[in-house]
Amino acid sequence: MMSNETLIHQAAMEILRDTGIRMRNVQALDILSKNGIRVENEIAYFTEEQIMHWVKLAPARFTLYGRNPHYAVHLGDGTVNPAPTYGCAFVAGRDGVQRPGTLDDYVRCAKLVQANPDYAINGGILVQPSDVPEASAALGMFYAALLHTDKVLLLPTGSKAEMEAIMEAGCALFGGAQALAEKPRMIALINTNSPLSLDTTMLDCLMVLARYGQPVILSPAAMLGATGPLPLAGTLASGTAENLAGIALAQMIRPGTPVVFGMQSTAADLRDVSFACSAPEGTVLQGFGAKLAQFYGLPSRGGGSQTDAPFLNIQAGYESMLTFYSAYRHGINLVMEAGGVLDSVNATSIDKMLCDFEVIRLVKTAFAPLLVDEETLDLEEIKQAAHTGSFLDTDYTLDHFRDLYIPRVGARSAKSPTYFEDSLDSELARLLAVYDANPPTLDRDLQRQVRTCLEKGGLDPQILDQIERL
Repeated sequence: MMSNETLIHQAAMEILRDTGIRMRNVQALDILSKNGIRVENEIAYFTEEQIMHWVKLAPARFTLYGRNPHYAVHLGDGTVNPAPTYGCAFVAGRDGVQRPGTLDDYVRCAKLVQANPDYAINGGILVQPSDVPEASAALGMFYAALLHTDKVLLLPTGSKAEMEAIMEAGCALFGGAQALAEKPRMIALINTNSPLSLDTTMLDCLMVLARYGQPVILSPAAMLGATGPLPLAGTLASGTAENLAGIALAQMIRPGTPVVFGMQSTAADLRDVSFACSAPEGTVLQGFGAKLAQFYGLPSRGGGSQTDAPFLNIQAGYESMLTFYSAYRHGINLVMEAGGVLDSVNATSIDKMLCDFEVIRLVKTAFAPLLVDEETLDLEEIKQAAHTGSFLDTDYTLDHFRDLYIPRVGARSAKSPTYFEDSLDSELARLLAVYDANPPTLDRDLQRQVRTCLEKGGLDPQILDQIERL
C-alpha cells in the first residue's frame, strides 16, 4: 500500500507533466528551455525524471549564519525556528484601529525580536513602511533590519534591482560573493501564485538569490476551494508541483542552492472568499507539508501564531496557540509569521507580538523533554519531607524554584482589572530595555559600503539617514 506522501507525489508529477506550471518570466523560461524542459506559451512541462534530477541537488539541511556568531538557524535537522510577522501593510493599535505602517513601526518590531532569545532570525516585511516609496521599500526594510539586529536576516522581496542591490550589500558585508555563498546569511520567501503559476517578480528574486547562493523558501498559500482545489490532498498536490518547479529552477541556476519546501495553504471562508489563515485545515496542510519536505529530503516551512481576529481578543489567543502548537508538533523547521500577525495577515500588532512571544515560550516549555536522573527523581527529599506535607523548604526547591515557568504576559492570582494590559506594557518596556542595554553594532566602514550599495539601488539618502536616527 502506497503512503499518502507517495500518492501526492504521483499526483504532483502528473500535474507537472500534463498541466505544467506557468512561468511569467522570459529569463526563467529561457533557462528552463536550455535545460531540456518543454516550454509552450509560458508554461513549463516537467517529466518526473527531469524534476527529481534537479530537486535532488538541493541540500537536505543547511545553516544560516547571523552577523553575531551566537545566532545560527539550522534548517532540516529537526529543529523548529520561529520567524516574526511578515507581509502586513497595517499596524493595529490596542483598540484594533488600523493605520498604515511606518519605518518607526518596523524598527520597533525589529528591536523586540532582537531582544527575544527565542528568535535567531529577524527582518523581512515586519510591516510595510508607507513612508518609504514602494520602488525602494525593500531596500529600506533591509537597512532597518541590518542596523537593528545581528541575527540571521529574513529578506523582503521587491524588484529585481532591489534584490541585486541587497546582494551587493551582502557581499560588502560578508567578504565577497564566494564567502557569502559558502556561509549564507540571508533567506527570502518566494511565494508561488496559485494555482500553478509563479509571477515575474518572485522569479526575478529567486534567480538573483540562487545566483548568490542564498536560500529561497518556495511556498504556496492557496485557499481551499478558491485558489486551490477544495480537497486538502488536491491542494497539497498542486502546491507540491508549484514548489518543485521553483526548486528545480534554483538548482539550474546554481546547483546546490539551499531551498526550503514551504506550505502556507489554508482554508478559504467561502462566505466572502477570504483567507482563513488560522483555520484548522491550514494546520493539517502545513503539517503534512513538513512530511512532504522530508519525503523530498528538504527543510520545511509553515506558519504559526496566526489569527484571523481583527484585534487582540480571545479568538486571537486560541488561534495563535493552535497554529504555533501545531507547527511545533509537526516539526516545521521554519515557522513564519510567528509573532505579531492580526486580521488574516493584514495588520501587525505590537501587543499581539508580545502575546505570541508568550505562546512560543509556553509551547517550547510544553515540548521540552522530561529529564529523569538521580537528581530529578529526588528520592532522598521524598523520603525526608513527604509526610510533612511540604517541599517548600527542601534544598532542591530552594535551589531550583526559578526553573518553573513564570508568565511574562498575563498573571496568576491577578487582582487588577487592567492586569493584562499592564503586563503587556511591562513586557514591552523590559524588552526595549534589553535591546538598549546591548544593541547590535555594525562596523562604520561596512555600514558606509552598504549605504553606497543601497543608494545605487535607488534608496533616498534621507531615508537612510532617518533609519540611522531610529
